[in-house]
Amino acid sequence: MRRFPALDGLRAIAATTVILFHFAGPKWSWLSGWVGVYIFFVLSGFLITTLLLREQDRTGRISLSAFYLRRVFRILPPYLVILGGIIVFVWLRGEFFAREFPHSLKYYLTFFNEFLPGSKPDGADNFFSGSWTLGIEEKFYLVWPFLLVVAGAVGLAAAWRKLALAFAAFAVMAGLVGVTGGWVPGPNAPIYESTVHYAILLIGCVLAVAMHYRRSYAVVKPLTHPLAAIPVFGAFAVLHVNMESLWRETGSNLGLLLAYGLLSALLLVVLVSPGPLRWLLATKPMRFVGERSYSLYLLQGPVHFVVVEAIPPLGQHRMISALTVFAVGLAIADLIHRWVEQPMILVGKKLIARSQERKALRAAEAELKRPEAVEAPSAAR
Repeated sequence: MRRFPALDGLRAIAATTVILFHFAGPKWSWLSGWVGVYIFFVLSGFLITTLLLREQDRTGRISLSAFYLRRVFRILPPYLVILGGIIVFVWLRGEFFAREFPHSLKYYLTFFNEFLPGSKPDGADNFFSGSWTLGIEEKFYLVWPFLLVVAGAVGLAAAWRKLALAFAAFAVMAGLVGVTGGWVPGPNAPIYESTVHYAILLIGCVLAVAMHYRRSYAVVKPLTHPLAAIPVFGAFAVLHVNMESLWRETGSNLGLLLAYGLLSALLLVVLVSPGPLRWLLATKPMRFVGERSYSLYLLQGPVHFVVVEAIPPLGQHRMISALTVFAVGLAIADLIHRWVEQPMILVGKKLIARSQERKALRAAEAELKRPEAVEAPSAAR
């Protein structure tokens, strides 16, 4: 498959539950919307690794320059437009300094977003704190593809070796959780800085490698049966709706996040396989929201502030407040998707195509300059 449409639907659910968690009020805490970001992490690891492995199969190599160009033109334009809009908004309101943007921008513009809460735990709300996940994903994008390229350069191209690389990277990140905040962090522990988030990203990477190669895919194949969706989705749903209570009862044990990441990975297997669940999440409304989920996720903070300014009663967290934020945020996200995100992705593709054309032309010129290429055939002599 060139595209996994049901995964757009999963993005839609993840983004929606995050918004409900933030603005629907305590009555809806059972939705455990805060773990929606971990669905995004597993998805990112799976999709990025799948694309890289397919590129290697198609071309014989992984182009880091092309990968980074794709990421830059996919991630940065909406990110900078939304951040820039927030800055203009607070500047016009005379709140640029009161909301501590001179301090925050050092983190937002260098993608160290996840370190901002620890640097100033009592800092003012600047409507962009949800971007901490981008800081983690950008570092993942920087390191993981490079590791795959290095692995191929030193002879780790075989399927089982790549799987071993993914498992080893996961083990390292999971092992460092105790050092980067502890498995059961205290009230002031910097959970955002924990390597548990990279471990969850790498769960998606392990799944991608396993599903890419025939022998390892055989292990996963039983989960692709339509009936397998019942226990997989059931287990995922039970853990998801109980995450909030389990999180409190276990003192925020980060092992719960790893368990959630593992079940999310199993859910991905179901969603890329034929069945009613894949059909449901691949419907047009689900894909519409999913394709705009990146901007929708980043917009939730500023949109909530504007909505409350316009309609003060919505300042009380309840379902109507969350739905209003969702509707307004989705409308703005649609504009960004049409006028910023898609055009800039196209620009990135054109730059990559031109770069590849230049490389092919240089290779052809070098071939023509080789002595054996210009030597006359023996029959002509």
